[in-house]
Amino acid sequence: MIRHALYAGRMARTQHSFVNRKEGPIYVSVEPWPECFELEPGDRLTLIWDSSESGEAITVDFINDHELVAWPNGETHLMQYLINGEEAEDRSWTFKHR
Repeated sequence: MIRHALYAGRMARTQHSFVNRKEGPIYVSVEPWPECFELEPGDRLTLIWDSSESGEAITVDFINDHELVAWPNGETHLMQYLINGEEAEDRSWTFKHR
């Protein structure tokens, strides 16, 4: 899901969500930092940032059935991370599974 809203004098604010519909955990890496989140079944990771006015808002590379890498385009230094609607930056690189 992607939503765009324009603010006067600012870049477009973009929101993109990843939902785990698998039976086990999946891993979403957000580059180029990197941040990496483990999503349990049913979890939703939402990224919110100021996207570039040109090109793709985000590119997603699938590594395998349980891992993907997201490359947001734009001003990402103030990226907001939410898991199930709650702040989740502190959950990066915190894994329950191996």
